[in-house]
Amino acid sequence: MWFSKALVAYDGSEPSKRAIEAALDMAQHHPEAKFVFAHVLKLPPVRSGTGVEAMFAEDAQNTLADLQRLVEPLGERAETRMLRGTSPADVLIRGAQDEGCDLIIMGSRGRGGVAGYLGSVSYAVVQESPINVLVAK
Repeated sequence: MWFSKALVAYDGSEPSKRAIEAALDMAQHHPEAKFVFAHVLKLPPVRSGTGVEAMFAEDAQNTLADLQRLVEPLGERAETRMLRGTSPADVLIRGAQDEGCDLIIMGSRGRGGVAGYLGSVSYAVVQESPINVLVAK
């Protein structure tokens, strides 16, 4: 098997939903594989004190709840995580390493991405990751 544990990035965008679909399909073909489904809460580089962080945290909790519902069919083979940091690409790469993953699965672009182009986060992960990255279109 070419992977044993995959980190799957999810932000609620259509491409990230396709990454979830790809992971669920891969799970059917690799019943021994495990999956870590992750949503990144992007933190501002400086605390603003305006309550913006709380708004982002609430949105992230809602996205994580959606993610948990999507991956229920995998049962114990799936774990969900909320990762936090200022650079989503760095957070995803570090999260995959911390979890012992040998594959990252993610959408081609996230929320706000320009159709037809690889997003900045997915581009950075592809360029910097020491492990394989599968990008769902």
